Amino acid sequence: MGIRKDYRDLTADERDHFVQALKHVKSTGLIDRFAQMHAGHFFMNIHRSSHFLPWHREMLRRFENQLQDFRPSISLPYWNSSAVRSTTASLWNNGFMGQFNSAWNLGRALGSGTLPTPQLVQTNRGRGTYDVFWSELERFIHNPPHVWVGGEMADINSPHDPVFYLHHCWIDKLWAMWQLAHPGAPFVSSVAGAGLNDPLMEWPNRTPASVIDHHALGYSYDSED
Repeated sequence: MGIRKDYRDLTADERDHFVQALKHVKSTGLIDRFAQMHAGHFFMNIHRSSHFLPWHREMLRRFENQLQDFRPSISLPYWNSSAVRSTTASLWNNGFMGQFNSAWNLGRALGSGTLPTPQLVQTNRGRGTYDVFWSELERFIHNPPHVWVGGEMADINSPHDPVFYLHHCWIDKLWAMWQLAHPGAPFVSSVAGAGLNDPLMEWPNRTPASVIDHHALGYSYDSED
């Protein structure tokens, strides 16, 4: 089982292998296809609905699988934006995510807005029902980092920016932690067509029920409590 961990805990080799894999999937057109797919469904159930978290979990799983086709040892790292809040953090070094901005024409404007606080994250983790949890998570914890990074990250084509995957990996981690803290909490549908057994946009054979258990998908997080 792969273990997804904080990008700050990557070894030098793990960091370099991840960057190499990102460049590879960019060269194949995969990142562009993911961005187009995300943009095509942006105003549908993949946002502002109960499918927000399961849809992005499936997207990350597929993206990670493509990275692993290039280098099997890779697991997606995450960016905890409530802890790493500086425009000069190691995340943005030229040896890591910083090298992509000019090379990929991402137009970043780091610091454009505010980032979620640890207190906000902790409050959200304590929500007792899925409908309250996901909607608050999306609006107040997921959305601000997109704006804060700016450029492509603030657009419907945000998967063009590699940091998108680190950001959403953290969002998925928060959901995984919430699930483990609230076993048996029902999946509450927000609108028609966004229920537990309704197909996810783009993947008609995948539903929230098929991705509800992240361990069954073959990965865990470095900390899940």
